[in-house]
Amino acid sequence: MQNQGKNVEEFSSQLSAKIWGHRFKDGQRGPEYVLEFLNVLYGTDYNLNSDCYYRNKSQYLRKFIFEGVKEGSKRGTAELEKEKKESLYEKIQDPSKVEVIREFFRNLEIPLVDGKGKEADRSWFARSLYPLHEDLLFFELRVKNNSSAYERNFFARGGELYYLMVSYGVQDNPSLRNTIEKRYKELLQKNNSVGKMVSFIKDTLGDEKNKKETYPLRRIEGEKREYPTLPITEHKLFDQFAKEMCDLLSLDIDIYDIFKLLTSLTCFHLLLYMYERAKNEDEETVQFFFDCLDGQNREIQRISVNTFKNNELLIKNKFENYFSEQFFHIIGDEKSVKQDLEAWKEQPNIFIEKMGLKKLQSRKQRVINTLKKCKDYKDVTTKLHNVVKEVISDTLKRHQIAINRTLARDGGIGNFKSGSSYRYLMTDDFLQTLVFVNVKPTESIEFSEFLNRLYKKYGFIVGETQARDSGLYVKSRVNIRHYQKNELALREKLKKNGLLIEYSDATAMIRNPYDMAEDVITV
Repeated sequence: MQNQGKNVEEFSSQLSAKIWGHRFKDGQRGPEYVLEFLNVLYGTDYNLNSDCYYRNKSQYLRKFIFEGVKEGSKRGTAELEKEKKESLYEKIQDPSKVEVIREFFRNLEIPLVDGKGKEADRSWFARSLYPLHEDLLFFELRVKNNSSAYERNFFARGGELYYLMVSYGVQDNPSLRNTIEKRYKELLQKNNSVGKMVSFIKDTLGDEKNKKETYPLRRIEGEKREYPTLPITEHKLFDQFAKEMCDLLSLDIDIYDIFKLLTSLTCFHLLLYMYERAKNEDEETVQFFFDCLDGQNREIQRISVNTFKNNELLIKNKFENYFSEQFFHIIGDEKSVKQDLEAWKEQPNIFIEKMGLKKLQSRKQRVINTLKKCKDYKDVTTKLHNVVKEVISDTLKRHQIAINRTLARDGGIGNFKSGSSYRYLMTDDFLQTLVFVNVKPTESIEFSEFLNRLYKKYGFIVGETQARDSGLYVKSRVNIRHYQKNELALREKLKKNGLLIEYSDATAMIRNPYDMAEDVITV
């Protein structure tokens, strides 16, 4: 950890990489995780065991589709070069047909919203389309002075990391891997008419498909470029992720309809992974208590808010504890500190650079002032440690908690109401996803068994039985009827989504209404 970086942002991202992987950052939306995963998979030619992949640029196609789109409050609008536009109109000959084609693709744009429900501000080179065909997959670009390059920061490589998780999950299961690869290929190559139209436009505008320039997914001997890494390569969660992805893909649903379910599943998986890496080793399962009454019951809402806060606290504590480990590793033992302390005090920038805080501005002086007052090892490991931790923690918590909330919100697993904190809930998309990955196509299970399955597998708590079994009922000191109402509300949600059939007050069955897609092998 020597010479960790140039600023606190870099230092914090390196700590994050050690815990979760290189690298998650806030700013990436739920659908963008899925899109990047699909981009990576497509770039490997649908191979979950690849060491590298290529990226699709489609710069001129995007300019054509989003021409005239305002690029934020301080930027201009997208404009296709005159000669390229003339070439396209010449090939098609009918101007009205060109506009119909543009409108068709414009309507495929994936809506992205921020935490307040407002449309996210995205330039033309950062906008995304529903992947009705693999040719509509393309990577985020950075455009400056009319030149473009692949953007490394925006997507934040969350999709690459998810690719690695699924890859590790199928490592010992060739049949599972083959099914996932084959199904994705079928889904993304199915709409041939869309693919032909895209290819025609790209060829006419001069978009190149460069499959020779690849990007590493794992460490390659002699390769110096940055590559995504996970701190672990084996975990039962990865096996679960791959299996659940396969279950969802096995349903007879087209790519447009399955995309929202993939978004929900991917966000949920990444959230589970973050919590798993953050929890203490002696904790068996992280608890989720879901408010199925949509904030209408104050007691239920309060319990759900508290479990959300508890899980965020896991992330905060993991950061702080890991920071402390790294701090002590960087400064060395008491003998080392004794040798270096006077030099640090005389030239504080030596210590600042050693800790990776070089680009701190106003907060840097606070660290320096505390350092100059340190008399011995004890002062460094208490007073100085606490000040640096406070400076670092603000950044660490801000970014990682933002990721946690975005995953919950965009996955349909959590949100907040005006005047209240984040809580766990189940949107229709998330509820459907849960059923589809836990109940086989055209099969049924009892409602009580479904709740029990969710509790054992994920730590989900909704009703009376799981509240008692988890100890939450005793801890919350809430009348049991509140849990019973919450369970009935979930039952009603499932019924409205066509996922539950009631035979009597005592008997209800959860049913997966979809058939299995053709040629899918059950694994």
